[in-house]
Amino acid sequence: MNLKKIIKWSWFPILLLVLAAWFYAPVTFLKDVPPERVAGIRVFDGNTGEKLEITGGEEIRHIVENLRSVRLRRSGISLLHAGYRFRMTFLDAEGGVLEELTVNSETTIRRDPFFYTSEAGGLCYDYLWGLMDAEHGYIRAFAP
Repeated sequence: MNLKKIIKWSWFPILLLVLAAWFYAPVTFLKDVPPERVAGIRVFDGNTGEKLEITGGEEIRHIVENLRSVRLRRSGISLLHAGYRFRMTFLDAEGGVLEELTVNSETTIRRDPFFYTSEAGGLCYDYLWGLMDAEHGYIRAFAP
């Protein structure tokens, strides 16, 4: 009888180990999307309400390669959290959505239901600041 109980309940610690390994495993965004496939990026600034359409090849390449090169880890649940910085929608040539995510800071991306963090930083946050400033010319007053 004891052996049956052990076998019956042994799935629980194994399931916990598998879930922990999955949660802490590194994540890379846009890894299956080459920059050439992205025709445009819509950026919405959640703090100011300003929008930006990025269609330049070099700008798209820089952003996509930056996001592909940074390894992130899940750092928490993002559900029921309001507010964000740069919501980005990656579009293909037909206008279909390839990926949606939010760059909250130099180290944090949000894609529901999780926050993802890069310990080394390196996200394109400052680059997006520069693009928004060049387009709208007001952001320096709001710089952190």
